[in-house]
Amino acid sequence: MRKSLSGTRIREQRRQAKLTQKALAAKAGISASYLNLIEHNRRTVAGKVLLAIARVLDVPASSLSDGVDSAKISDLHEAAAHHPAIGAEVAGIEELAGRFPGWAQMIAALYRQTRDQEATITALSDRLTHDPFLAESLHNMLSNITAIRSTSNILRNIEDIEPEKQARFHQIIHEESRRLTDAAQSLVQYFDKKADPKAGIATPQEELDAFLERHNYSFPPLDDLGSSPASQVEIVYLVNRIIAEDSQLENSETTRLVTEFLQNYAQDAQRLPLRDFKETTRRRHYNPSSIAQDFNADLHAVFRRLAFQNQAETAAPPVGLIVANAAGRALFRRPIADFSFPRHGNACSLWPLFQSFTTPQTPVAAVLELPGKHKFIALAIAESQGAPQFGQPAQMNSAMLIVHYEQRALLSGWLPDLGEPRPVGITCRICPRSSCSARTEPQILGDEAQ
Repeated sequence: MRKSLSGTRIREQRRQAKLTQKALAAKAGISASYLNLIEHNRRTVAGKVLLAIARVLDVPASSLSDGVDSAKISDLHEAAAHHPAIGAEVAGIEELAGRFPGWAQMIAALYRQTRDQEATITALSDRLTHDPFLAESLHNMLSNITAIRSTSNILRNIEDIEPEKQARFHQIIHEESRRLTDAAQSLVQYFDKKADPKAGIATPQEELDAFLERHNYSFPPLDDLGSSPASQVEIVYLVNRIIAEDSQLENSETTRLVTEFLQNYAQDAQRLPLRDFKETTRRRHYNPSSIAQDFNADLHAVFRRLAFQNQAETAAPPVGLIVANAAGRALFRRPIADFSFPRHGNACSLWPLFQSFTTPQTPVAAVLELPGKHKFIALAIAESQGAPQFGQPAQMNSAMLIVHYEQRALLSGWLPDLGEPRPVGITCRICPRSSCSARTEPQILGDEAQ
């Protein structure tokens, strides 16, 4: 069974509430022995049981459920891999995040800060080398300086200069000095804008991820649209209200990404109303193809609906989702415990997410095994975005749904025999599979234990 953080978090919250296992179990309506198994991470917890325990402990159910700390754990793993000489106890990362969430959050935050500063330095270095605006500005400034220096030398070294020519040389120096000042001011404003820590350089996608996490990946006002037809004006109003109520959205590019995501969410909510969708998913044993047929929807919409809802309030198995374009850029994602999606750099090319681009419109399924022996069922498909246009290449996005292998019983009746697990990694740099033929970067970890 996969290692879960839910039991550890429940145990810590129970101790803080000064409750015994027996007392908590009685108030939550479960047996003490069952709670003991949960707290020792030998049984998963979700649905009504999780909600009952959360009510007794007076904490949000989302703070106890799996997947909430996936990004944090991913950062801790990346931090350990980034500093291998320190010898951090990688095997204890989940326990650290479960028992000491504040310390884990601080370590992850410090690592993210360091990583983002390195990314900023790299971007600035690249800009100094390749930015056309900067190159043109520096060229113009050098031209202004050269003109001023040449004219000054004439005035200094030639004594008998006619008054008319002398006045013209003075005018040249004045005009070139003004141009030099304007160029310098433009350059300063350019760097001030690019160096704004709130604007960032390459992190709007991360800010979208943080926005989704703050809202627990669900938006009830938009879900309510499924109960009755809504006009575009109503959708725009609700989307703008959600954005306005989030005080942490200050970057214009992030706001654009959030707006685009929420508009797609609203469309999915109307095409696949939440109440009907939940009932259909249970009846269809979470078969995305059957669900898509019932709602006359595409598989990407079904994937999004399965992933972007409050999983702590449903009996559905926890799922992760990543959607990427043909260039491999992640468009949006929902993490799942034990399966990290890289924040920077390329993901493992062996994922079905990328395999599906070779067979567009054809579903791909596989069992994946990460180096830590965690197994997952991956479902992926690449679909064309928008109506095809003659003379234009198709715009393809691929989506990959991730489910813990231990949840395969819930998928009974339709999931084909997927054969042996496929060994994969997260990214080449932190993947210990030294013999992998798909490796594109050197690893910074030790080899995988045999």
